[in-house]
Amino acid sequence: MEQQQILTLIDELEQAFRSNAHTENGLAMSNYMKGRFPFFGINAPKRKELQRIWLQKIPKDLSNNDRWTIIEELWTKEEREFHHVAFDYLNSWNKKFMEPTDAARLKWLISNNSWWDTVDSIASNYLGKFCSAFPIEGAELIKEWRQEDNFWLNRSCLIFQLKYGNKVDFELLKSLIIHFQPNKEFFIQKAIGWSLRQYSKFNPKEVGDFVQEINLQGLAKREATKYI
Repeated sequence: MEQQQILTLIDELEQAFRSNAHTENGLAMSNYMKGRFPFFGINAPKRKELQRIWLQKIPKDLSNNDRWTIIEELWTKEEREFHHVAFDYLNSWNKKFMEPTDAARLKWLISNNSWWDTVDSIASNYLGKFCSAFPIEGAELIKEWRQEDNFWLNRSCLIFQLKYGNKVDFELLKSLIIHFQPNKEFFIQKAIGWSLRQYSKFNPKEVGDFVQEINLQGLAKREATKYI
């Protein structure tokens, strides 16, 4: 698919969004996100309806590079609705569409236009599937991201296993939590508690013992022990 075709496709989505924009809602949505992003002001059900119609126009047999180009072009747009379409599209991909080289593009995606709504969705969905599909590359990715200064990449390390159920690598999770425990960033402490709370649904005793062992405190502990 040629670049101009992709840009024309995205222009069609923008026209649909502008036709359904609601200025007052957009301001309220932007305020909710601490003013970090402008919004068209389209509520989620309507946005999903518009994106469903638009996504049907995307050829099913695109190359990995073309699919990522669509994601990256959407990501460079200002309005937050574009980013939501991008991660919904990304998260819908079957594992057969994934490639080991996705790691670098995932890092770019999570590191740009970052806030909890996009990061949490990508980390707990696509990143989780990626690390499962490519365990060697996934392990290298986590090893690299845990040392990054970007706390969104750090948070992704903590929550990529959220949907693994009872198959969580708890030893890995424990090592990550011990590594990040001194970091008082709200989104890191929240992620520590969230990851443990989710796993406690399957192994409450292990989680409870670990919380005591490392003397987890504050927000992380409150989140971790909600179901124990």
